[in-house]
Amino acid sequence: MPLMAAATLVSRHPVRVFEAVVSEVRDLSPRFRRITFTGPALQAFGVPGPTLDLRIKLLLPNPGHPLRLPGVNGVLQAGWYQDWLKQDQPGRGFIRSYTVRALRRAPSGPEVDVDFVLHRGPGSQPGPGSGWALEAAPGCPAWFVGPDITAVTAATPLPEAGINWKPGRSDRVLLAGDETAVPAVSSILEALPPQISGHAFLEVPDAADVLPIATQSGVHVTWLHRGSGDVPRGARLLAAVQQALASDTGTWHPYAWVGAEAATVRSLRRCLTESGVDPRASELRGYWSLGKAGSGVNGIPVQQR
Repeated sequence: MPLMAAATLVSRHPVRVFEAVVSEVRDLSPRFRRITFTGPALQAFGVPGPTLDLRIKLLLPNPGHPLRLPGVNGVLQAGWYQDWLKQDQPGRGFIRSYTVRALRRAPSGPEVDVDFVLHRGPGSQPGPGSGWALEAAPGCPAWFVGPDITAVTAATPLPEAGINWKPGRSDRVLLAGDETAVPAVSSILEALPPQISGHAFLEVPDAADVLPIATQSGVHVTWLHRGSGDVPRGARLLAAVQQALASDTGTWHPYAWVGAEAATVRSLRRCLTESGVDPRASELRGYWSLGKAGSGVNGIPVQQR
């Protein structure tokens, strides 16, 4: 390869904007809705190997206003997100992060599944992401930022492509999350080989939101139902993780992956540290913050009506 071509390949940004269309909408449970995206541009979407906890950023317009897409013809440069933030509303729209639940190379073209947690019912205030998912129907256009498989190389750091699962040589894992982490944990478990063991704990609103997960690994999956009682959000998840760490005999230093509401993640971080698990060598992500709209600690307080 000529030197100039090689330099151009290395300098390409690993993510880009993909234009897609909604091809199917299917409710999996009272609170989970699966939306499938298709489109010619998705031929270049993906990563080498399994998607694991691959995240994408869905670009959402303000109702009634055209969306000003970042980049030029979908191509992004370093610092694109900061440039996007400098745009004024309403044209800037919103960005929300989601996990790729599945990527299929079907005969008719690539298909990308994304599972949304729905916020609906009396007193609920859906944010831009949940509100969009509630209204989505086949034929709806969509845009998201994700990895460009033609630009991702073996030298690309996984987080730059959208993957944070990095257990190294560990053969014991601990996964813990609330409903927002169910897609990521499910995708990770489906990709784990048989020699991996450990625990996976998932806290969901109630039993109707338990979804099937297929895994060849030796990881034991436990679903925790929050219910409508007085138990605080995240309390059952924290108790289950504490019990698992305390009940394992001998020295157990698993690779931990945590995704949940920000306050729950802080409690789990303390729990891991006190149990001898180094959270700096694990992955802990605040997917959202109670009372805020947006992602994790970057969320904006919701105005109560």
